[in-house]
Amino acid sequence: MRLPIPVLIALAMSLTAAPAMAQTASHRDSGDAAHLYGYYAKAGMQAQFDEGYRKHLGWHRAKRDPLVWYGWYVGHGDRVGMFIDGSFGAPFAAFDQRVDPAGDGADAEKNFSPYADTAFRASYRLRRELSTGFPLEQWKPSSSVQVFHYTLRAGTTGRFERAVRAARETLSRQAGAPVHTWYELVVGGNAPGYLLMIARDGWKSYDGHDGGLESLLARSEDADRRRGLLDDLAASVTEVKVETWNYSEDMSLIPKD
Repeated sequence: MRLPIPVLIALAMSLTAAPAMAQTASHRDSGDAAHLYGYYAKAGMQAQFDEGYRKHLGWHRAKRDPLVWYGWYVGHGDRVGMFIDGSFGAPFAAFDQRVDPAGDGADAEKNFSPYADTAFRASYRLRRELSTGFPLEQWKPSSSVQVFHYTLRAGTTGRFERAVRAARETLSRQAGAPVHTWYELVVGGNAPGYLLMIARDGWKSYDGHDGGLESLLARSEDADRRRGLLDDLAASVTEVKVETWNYSEDMSLIPKD
């Protein structure tokens, strides 16, 4: 039987779409999107916020949400006490195919939104070639992360990334160095901007590895190269802020394989 042309076209489209659908259906380290959301619990409502957020994660669990959701509380820095949740390791396109967005919003409004003020929303792109590992994309969060926020001058990303690559070379020669993961800001802040997340497991991990670019670049044995890299850093960066985020397992949702 010869099928009509419209039917053949529809069949061909469904077959070619299948691989793309499959790609966004599996989210463990399948993409480079990193979406972050920050909240402050309203005065006197911390317990209600925490309980409500855990209930909201239950909604995601019941819906079999394939996206990972991490929860952290900022322990050090200007934003101490802020709750940050984030999803990592999926393609950006996966967020066009979220599970029941309307129901998600309604459940959030019911369970935790009344007890918090939104502080920020930002999206980043993982820069694999600048990083030494990808624990969040692989759903292996550390007990805390040291987080650097770098704001650059316009037109200096090349000089900054040259310094980051040199720092990565230094890290590759250091036994026991914690994992450094780099992200580039897409939307939600001052641009150009970069985020460095250093996986930490207790204060002992700071012995010999305090983090940040300047200390790594200063270890270059070639004096001229060291001076040039530090010049790149000074010329490109306008501001650096650093925080610690403490991982909260009961405020997180890691899908089952």
